[in-house]
Amino acid sequence: MLRIRFAITSALIALALTAAVAPASAKMKSTKLSPGLCLTEGGGKFVDIPGFPGEMIDRRLLRDVKLLERRYKIFVTDGYSTSGVHSPNGEHPLGLALDIAPNSAKGGTWSEIDALAAWAEPQQNQPIAPFRWVGYDGDANHGRGHHLHLSWSHSPSESGKPAGSVYTIRCPRKGASRGQSGDGDPGGPSGGTKPGEPNPEDPAGGIRPRLASPVAESGGVGL
Repeated sequence: MLRIRFAITSALIALALTAAVAPASAKMKSTKLSPGLCLTEGGGKFVDIPGFPGEMIDRRLLRDVKLLERRYKIFVTDGYSTSGVHSPNGEHPLGLALDIAPNSAKGGTWSEIDALAAWAEPQQNQPIAPFRWVGYDGDANHGRGHHLHLSWSHSPSESGKPAGSVYTIRCPRKGASRGQSGDGDPGGPSGGTKPGEPNPEDPAGGIRPRLASPVAESGGVGL
């Protein structure tokens, strides 16, 4: 199973080197590459994360956030941010990263965050697609009792502006708010599978947007 996940990540990077990048302002176009993996070009916009006052994210990640919130009972401590506590060339300034802790008000525990981190990065520094970098145990200023950092893969982008293209677990729904997106079905027609399930299909074939290189964050918002 891990070989399949690593192969998908490697295939995305290998296939992406010569592709054009869609501008963030372009019309949103999503392509389901395999169960649990979607490419969306264009349509980027910073929006509020429902249920987490003051936190924002690229709207193309809302369905992923909802899925992780439901399955792992996460609490978002930071999303879109240009604060100096985050790497300026990382994903927080692009709205494509989350800092996460347990949502104790809903019964969330660090064991669930451990499980999420282990799914997103089964081996140190080898995250599965669609994640670009995972910060947890073994990474400075991250880990159990502090916070989990998740970054989503994307095309090279300028800080403070939405990326032209982004990879997600589930395809976003055009023109739908989070409450209208039909997230109750993890295997819906425009989404992928729930976290923890393998991606049996190799996404090879066709042109994919060029990916930005991974960046390890040295900071992050503590609790």
